Amino acid sequence: MTEDDDTIDVEAVPGEQTTKETREREPGKSVLPLARVQKIIKADKDVPMVARDAAFLISMATEEFIKRLAQASQKVSEREKRSTVQQRDVASVTRRAEEFFFLDEIISGPQPATAKRKPKALQAEQPEEPTLLDRFMKKTEVAMDEDGLMYAT
Repeated sequence: MTEDDDTIDVEAVPGEQTTKETREREPGKSVLPLARVQKIIKADKDVPMVARDAAFLISMATEEFIKRLAQASQKVSEREKRSTVQQRDVASVTRRAEEFFFLDEIISGPQPATAKRKPKALQAEQPEEPTLLDRFMKKTEVAMDEDGLMYAT
């Protein structure tokens, strides 16, 4: 991205030529597809209706937010002498920049640990305990008395 708010650098697809082309935003248009933004807004049941102008402004604000987060993350990766922005760079920004604090739990959350498979010999030794669902769904006998009351036997 460049410092100019109206231009966005679009890099070529990896494996192709590494030239950059600059695309100017047309006045009154967003880089994000407006129809998709409206569809996302309509998915929120609390928002009954949104004017087209409001959806456009939400789209522009989203672009600005993404731009700021990407630029801050790029600065972190450059400080660490890397040209590729990694997840840890974005997580670092969410912990240090006040405007991104609300993302800290989402982006910096605990990383899923890769579960290692146990050898088959160890799997066979441990008997499987019934799950909560199994315990809930265990078969019980139900009887009905003369008054129509049901009870477990």
